[in-house]
Amino acid sequence: MLNIENIKELISDISFINKIHSIEKKDSIIKGEVGIFFDGLDKVLDFSFEIYPQYPLKHHNSESIRFSNRDLIEINHVMEDGYICIHNSHNLNLKQKLLIDFDSLKQWIEKYYINNKKDSNYEHIVVEESLIDDEYYSYIFTDINYKFNKGDYGEVKLSSLSNTIFKEKGIQNFLVNSFILNKVNINCQWNSYYQNINTDRIGIFYFLEEHPAKYNKFIFKNWKDFDELISKDFLNFLHQLEQKKFKKYKGILLPLFLGYKTINDEIHWQVALIKFGEFPIIGEQEILLGLKTGKWNSKLIDSDIKWALTRNSSYKYFFGRGTLDKSITEKKILIIGVGAIGSMIAKTLTRSGCKYIDIVDYDIKEPENVCRSEYIFQFGLTDKVTELQQILVSISPFLEITLLKDEFFEFTTKIIYKNNEGKEFLTSILNDYDIVFDCTTDNDLMSILNNLDLKCDLVNLSITNHAQELVCGFYPNIYHFVNTQFGGILQNDLHDLYEPTGCWNPTFKASYNDINTLVQFSIKHINNLYKKNKQKNNFIVEMSHDNFKLEIKEY
Repeated sequence: MLNIENIKELISDISFINKIHSIEKKDSIIKGEVGIFFDGLDKVLDFSFEIYPQYPLKHHNSESIRFSNRDLIEINHVMEDGYICIHNSHNLNLKQKLLIDFDSLKQWIEKYYINNKKDSNYEHIVVEESLIDDEYYSYIFTDINYKFNKGDYGEVKLSSLSNTIFKEKGIQNFLVNSFILNKVNINCQWNSYYQNINTDRIGIFYFLEEHPAKYNKFIFKNWKDFDELISKDFLNFLHQLEQKKFKKYKGILLPLFLGYKTINDEIHWQVALIKFGEFPIIGEQEILLGLKTGKWNSKLIDSDIKWALTRNSSYKYFFGRGTLDKSITEKKILIIGVGAIGSMIAKTLTRSGCKYIDIVDYDIKEPENVCRSEYIFQFGLTDKVTELQQILVSISPFLEITLLKDEFFEFTTKIIYKNNEGKEFLTSILNDYDIVFDCTTDNDLMSILNNLDLKCDLVNLSITNHAQELVCGFYPNIYHFVNTQFGGILQNDLHDLYEPTGCWNPTFKASYNDINTLVQFSIKHINNLYKKNKQKNNFIVEMSHDNFKLEIKEY
């Protein structure tokens, strides 16, 4: 437990503490108020503080000490309740941590109060989401290829996503599919899978252009705050909509999307939830030159706003924490064979920002495949490509993926390659891609592909038994290199293979962890080759005998 006398003594020794107004302990929380003054300040600044029992440890990545001053609410990094937003370094020593935290407050005063510094990075306005009938609502949007004008309004088409749990409450999640303005459909830039899912809900939108926020950082809480931002035309539209739909939709929630510009003319949307029969408007007679015209206009009433959660899920932010190089992510990719290696490559490329991946495989996913590939038990027995497609589009809403005919590279290719017309046809198909990954471990197919006149990058990947090595060959020197490595150079143990019951072909033994370690290291190396535009030499990723070191050998 924190000792209040010890805290008081430590704070009193801080040089820029002008006065301790109060320090007391209430329900295990130490609360107090101090005056702060140092060179550069024109007056003493009073700050309240709270020290929580976790101190000096953090709580949910937040400091367990909080400083506040409601008079400074207009300044950067001051929350609506007056609390200062600071993040400090870790220290387990109570005295040192207290010095660090108070010094951080001093630095904040110098930076934002004295020097009035403006941060270069954009901060979204602060929104406190509301519970509606004990549930939350979220709306996920992305970029559109359209520039709205101030005062534009219309309809929003929505698609239901899964209903899950958020902060221990139920939450209904929705995807913004498109906006309708003057009967023109403006599609959101999702992939074709999400563009084509059923739009089972509707909303309405109004483009404000300006931030709906006090001090440009705290979202409006009352509908009257929008008096100067929302046009009479839109309010009248709301009135007509409610009158038209009242009987059928009374009590039903309608999401109202309020849009405004942020950095670089980007659009952000905040959603207010209103109910039919309870729209925040009232009719008002129009008066002209002191006389009633007989017309009625709608105006906003004094009423609290219920805000939903919204998230900008455009490609820029979705993959903002890291992607592979654009020389890969922007390319059209084909993966032949989506077993252990191929499915891992497909999933990694998807999570790393790739936009165009086609897959082909004739095989079925069995329960035994789950333990060392990217498939899941829930789908049961299914075509590998069908399940993998579902998995990949569930990860990225920006991936366009096509399934090629399942027998093309197994049956058709091994017939048509024998004549010139067949070779030309096969070559044209592959050259429609920028990068082709052959993960089949099929020596026959490897030989055929290696003898074509390809302009695309063909990459062959295979793994030795027990995942001791991964072999990567680049066109046009694949067939000889791979066979040489497996034929005598590498110690590939073919006696200790996995042989399941039934008449199955034996397969190599290796855990998901072993395979994925080699695959991820290989993708990292391949990405580096593309990023730095280096010559693509064949290579081997070799695992040391103690399994703690990976090494790449180029040939």
